[in-house]
Amino acid sequence: MFKDIALVLEGGGMRGAYTAGVLDAFHDEGFKFGGYAGTSAGATHLCNYLSEQRERNLRLDTIHSKDPRYMSLGNWLRTGNYFDLKFCYHTVPEKIDPFDYDTFRERAQASEFFVAASNVETGGAEHFRVRDLRTDMDAIRASSSLALVSSLVEYQGKKMFDGNTADSIPFEYMDSIGYKKQVVITTRPMGYQKSPNSLLFLYKLAYRKYPNFIKAVGNRYKRYNNCLKTLAEWEKQGKAFVLRPTVNMKISRVEKDTAKLQALYALGLKDARDRMQELKEFLK
Repeated sequence: MFKDIALVLEGGGMRGAYTAGVLDAFHDEGFKFGGYAGTSAGATHLCNYLSEQRERNLRLDTIHSKDPRYMSLGNWLRTGNYFDLKFCYHTVPEKIDPFDYDTFRERAQASEFFVAASNVETGGAEHFRVRDLRTDMDAIRASSSLALVSSLVEYQGKKMFDGNTADSIPFEYMDSIGYKKQVVITTRPMGYQKSPNSLLFLYKLAYRKYPNFIKAVGNRYKRYNNCLKTLAEWEKQGKAFVLRPTVNMKISRVEKDTAKLQALYALGLKDARDRMQELKEFLK
């Protein structure tokens, strides 16, 4: 185990298929880290890494996600949630594609695992430690519930939405709690810069009771771009090792094209294997 190193994952919805490929390459090497942190899809993909279930992320991204109960406009119109909560958090992991809760618990007890979520009342980030998915699943929900297409998640007395608004790539948080180096997987290629949110007017209508959250949504692109700048500086300094897609594939956050998702997974697997020796030198 690399006790002083954290593995940190960006979100990005179905762009997480890239992350799934990288994680399976890590799984093949038996990598275990002292700490883990993820936001939204990054958090959910880490769950399967910690449960040591190779290719389970791939199955979720390319098979289960095609079921209309997983994500659909119909779900949103019926329940207010684009992703069906019962199907995603109970039916799939308990019946269709069983999740190894026991292995996850053992790994999450041995290493710290944090998920980032956005507090709608303060507009700031919350980082919740997850130890057991039988009891802490709502932390994953809080990190993954997209505003506008999901209902608010109340967790530990706080009202939460998807963590991407407040902390898309929580490597600075892991540094603040003592991890000396970071291995970071992003879902955007080198040179990507985020633009202002074109749907801000909808946030202002839907969440007018939460002005701090609206402000955070409006400023997210600045915060994200500054985050990328910091990450690049840390990379030059040897504090971070970053894996990014080497090909800019056009993938939607809610992509359903299986061929595209499989290609993105294959790219993640290839990118990680191509840089494996370099990564091992960093881990030393």
